[in-house]
Amino acid sequence: MKRIICRLILCALGLVPGLLCAQTVDTNNPEIVVKSVYCVAFDLSGVLVNRSGQEFHGTLNVAVRDEEGDIVGRNKIKLRVGPENGKRFAFYYINTMNCRRHTFEFKLDPDLASK
Repeated sequence: MKRIICRLILCALGLVPGLLCAQTVDTNNPEIVVKSVYCVAFDLSGVLVNRSGQEFHGTLNVAVRDEEGDIVGRNKIKLRVGPENGKRFAFYYINTMNCRRHTFEFKLDPDLASK
């Protein structure tokens, strides 16, 4: 718990170079967003928030783009998020060495079998 509080304080104050914290990032599904994006060194994490009344089963894909718009890292993770709920995720060793200059694109691929 202390680590989370320290990270939030550092994000708010912008005291750690190379650290990125974002409030809300859209996905390709308007009912599902990514919140609390946290990036440091090679790691990226956040919370996938399902605002809809339907459970989400599927894959969260992330693309890391550098300041020139080139994709410098990709990863994906399978998640299940209940209706009106959130689920924490983390990507380790994804190429995010310059968090402040990189942008993150999140895309969802729902599992067809879950429908």
